Amino acid sequence: MVIGKTSILIAFIALTAAIPHASLYAAGQEGHTSGGSSASAVSSVQQTPVFSSMPGPGEKVTINDDYYIVYGFDKKPKMGAVILKVTVYTKDGNKDTSLEVAADSGMPSMRGAHDTGDLPMQLSRKKEYLLPINIVMPGEWEIRLTIKKSGTVMFCGNHRFDV
Repeated sequence: MVIGKTSILIAFIALTAAIPHASLYAAGQEGHTSGGSSASAVSSVQQTPVFSSMPGPGEKVTINDDYYIVYGFDKKPKMGAVILKVTVYTKDGNKDTSLEVAADSGMPSMRGAHDTGDLPMQLSRKKEYLLPINIVMPGEWEIRLTIKKSGTVMFCGNHRFDV
């Protein structure tokens, strides 16, 4: 009986070694370009955005030559809900609401555990972009802002704070 099982096992190993291996997702062609070079495939992949460190709340943050923002919270960040406020200004100091502002919050030391994900901020009647943030535990927290115009990213910035 042992010799029979051993023979079957050897035959199975020989058979699997003789069959050419196909990739796991051979049926789909996602991510493949016909006739393209590997450089073109790499250029089509989106890169992770780089977030620059922003000055503290209430200070002017330059986006580009045409825009700047001022951000802050409705109260000093502590356990519970706080509201992140972002106001966009044109270079001449007028409030602007033409940009898309999204924010993410979480704990850098626990990436993914408490992150909100990139959420669009809601525009208030005062022309401020608002997003509630739920601070669930003490420690270092981070907000990350992404500002777009017509779908194109203009600015990515972050600010870390302790609770």
